Amino acid sequence: MPELPEVELVKRDLSAVEGLTVDEVTVSDYVTSGHEAGRKTIIKQPVPLFVGEMTGAEIIKVGRRGKYLYFILKKFEETYYLMSHLGMSGGYFHVRSFNDIQELNYRKHWQVQFTLSDGTFLVYSDIRRFGEMQVVPSFSAFLPLSAMAPEYTDAASREYFLHQLSKDKYQNKQIKAVIMDAGVIPGVGNIYASESLYSAGILPSRKVRYISKARLNTLFDEIVNVFELSLLNGGSTISDYRSLSGSSGKMQDRFNVYQKKTCPKGHEIKTKIIAGRNTFYCTRCQK
Repeated sequence: MPELPEVELVKRDLSAVEGLTVDEVTVSDYVTSGHEAGRKTIIKQPVPLFVGEMTGAEIIKVGRRGKYLYFILKKFEETYYLMSHLGMSGGYFHVRSFNDIQELNYRKHWQVQFTLSDGTFLVYSDIRRFGEMQVVPSFSAFLPLSAMAPEYTDAASREYFLHQLSKDKYQNKQIKAVIMDAGVIPGVGNIYASESLYSAGILPSRKVRYISKARLNTLFDEIVNVFELSLLNGGSTISDYRSLSGSSGKMQDRFNVYQKKTCPKGHEIKTKIIAGRNTFYCTRCQK
């Protein structure tokens, strides 16, 4: 699943569609049949309503909050928002022709296509179809953002992180599960949880109550470091993440423990299921 750095990179690329208007919206047969079966595939509102709200809307700005992308839209002097989550395998492609999408899998599994006012297309492809799109009147109307912690770049983020971890509801939870909670710090998924905990020297299974404030401070620093390193390296391409141009990231070449057999010091990497995901760690480097 794309995590904060990958979503941030997509957001930056999407600046190319700012100022353009959506002339037409086309949805795939997968989306249509899913809605007919009552599953609300990809689009989390009635498809005709979504198409009507998007058609004719000018894209004023594209932003990111946690792992969510948002498009600020304007039509008839009214401002509203398209919220989008990439799910496990979603990707946006800004192209002049559908055939400009390089990989067959992404061409085959397109889900929503926006025809833009300059003749280009913004195509959303999703191989596993876990992504989401929804038009909302305001941020406050979109519940996943209501309890989200400040972004790691916010000056208040560190103190908020430490304050949340001091709460009783987190004290008996494993630290890896806690840092994947967007109410503590947004954007940490399975990959960067494993990587930041290794860099901080903290076992992912350790309960929060047994970790000192100094070590939690270090962990915050390492989360920031791994985010920034990933941004510099174009994100992580494990299987399904691609940039708008279809290119792959290089962050996977910088991993210390994720999907590794040994850590940088040559120690054996162990795995354990934590928070429903396979976690990679070193019992000699992490305590």
